Amino acid sequence: MKVMQGATAEFRSIKRELPVGLVTTLMLVTIIYAVFLTLTLPFNLADGMLDVGVMGTVGVIANVLFATLLLMTMVRWCLVHPIAFMGFYKTLGVAPQKAAHQPFVSILVPACNEAETMDAAMRSLIALDYPHYEVVVIDDGSKDDTYAIAKRHEGKYPHCVVRVHSKPNGGKWSALNFGFHHSTGELLLCVDADSRLAPDTLWIAVARMQQDPTIVGVAGQVTIRNRINTLMRLQALEYVLGNGGMRMAMSQFGIVTIVPGAIGLYKRSALDEVAALPCNERPVASHGEDAGKVFGPLSGETFAEDFQLSLSCLALGGKVVYEPRAVAFTKGPSTFDSLMSQRYRWMRGTWQVLRIYFRDLRSHSVNKNPRLGHVVAACYTIDIYLIPLINFGFWAWIAVAAAVGVELGGVVVWLVGIALLNFMSAVIYSLVQDDDVGLTPFSLLMDLYLSVVVNSGWAIAAIDEARGTRMKWH
Repeated sequence: MKVMQGATAEFRSIKRELPVGLVTTLMLVTIIYAVFLTLTLPFNLADGMLDVGVMGTVGVIANVLFATLLLMTMVRWCLVHPIAFMGFYKTLGVAPQKAAHQPFVSILVPACNEAETMDAAMRSLIALDYPHYEVVVIDDGSKDDTYAIAKRHEGKYPHCVVRVHSKPNGGKWSALNFGFHHSTGELLLCVDADSRLAPDTLWIAVARMQQDPTIVGVAGQVTIRNRINTLMRLQALEYVLGNGGMRMAMSQFGIVTIVPGAIGLYKRSALDEVAALPCNERPVASHGEDAGKVFGPLSGETFAEDFQLSLSCLALGGKVVYEPRAVAFTKGPSTFDSLMSQRYRWMRGTWQVLRIYFRDLRSHSVNKNPRLGHVVAACYTIDIYLIPLINFGFWAWIAVAAAVGVELGGVVVWLVGIALLNFMSAVIYSLVQDDDVGLTPFSLLMDLYLSVVVNSGWAIAAIDEARGTRMKWH
């Protein structure tokens, strides 16, 4: 039997005992301020942003259109974030309890050319505080030392067994399916090979799963660990806001649509049901060699297999929730080029999954989870199609207005008002998710980061998706 030696952790959580009254006050003040902005700024912006004499009728129409869309965005904020705040309020002061029954868990680790991160990832998984589990590593045709490094950790440990497999390259979806077929756990935890888990993550996620028998999936909190520059800190804050806002709000209804690949816990029974869907057995024309393709609950039709798996579980009637205390620390892209590559894959994958949903999954959700269709239509129509266009148009319109000498005082007021709202939200979500409050000043740059940097990846992905450009996972 092997014993873990010299395990080190690269974690950034800041465990806090937060006064419920303080956080409640911050939440109430933020909601009141957001309502004030919603009732005042959008149409004040319409009145003051552009000079009719300079821009003419077209300027007036565009001005009112932008103000209306901004009003819709603020109304959505006022619906989503109070629900998320309530979710965090319910967890404050209530420590998670270890369940009496702790089922055997299989941790699936797909890996391709992850030699740089594999050793630390294995050490973090072996050091988890859970009585009985297995770690199943699937090397998906790596060309570096990934397999050899993982193999060094293979064996029996006091609380777990590590098994390492190798297969021809087929893509992350195929590697996960291989692991699914070669594992035995009642529950399956999918993690990325470049992530580390906090020691208490597994039992917290399992305890959350057992709170409601209809829960089939638990999304953990993903946080960026390598915060080495401004770009990385903006990504870290983006994760804080995204997890804390929309994901927590969806969790209150059991409709978390995306369980991140870095940390997602599922019931095997639910994955068996997903694997039986005809769409998961459709031939795949890309993603590697035919010999490397393994079919199962993960689909090879998309580059967002985690998104499709979550939607499939929901469409079949299960609940998927968010547990912010189950934490994975992942390595984010540290350069602009690598960030664009990541967001390109995410956007292409998202559009692919939405097509698959309307083609294959919507008919199931109509009967088994009718609210899912409303969430997909409302959230993704706005986030994936409308908001990027609004952002591009908004900044382009400002550039044109500034070029022709229009007074932009109303715009400045709007930007300052929204920046302050972002800052207030960042403070709350950083506190309740045990993250670094030092990230909050970067919220002042968040709209510019999302509008210009992230949306650049969206634009490139949109062009290639329209052209039908093929992609490869590795």
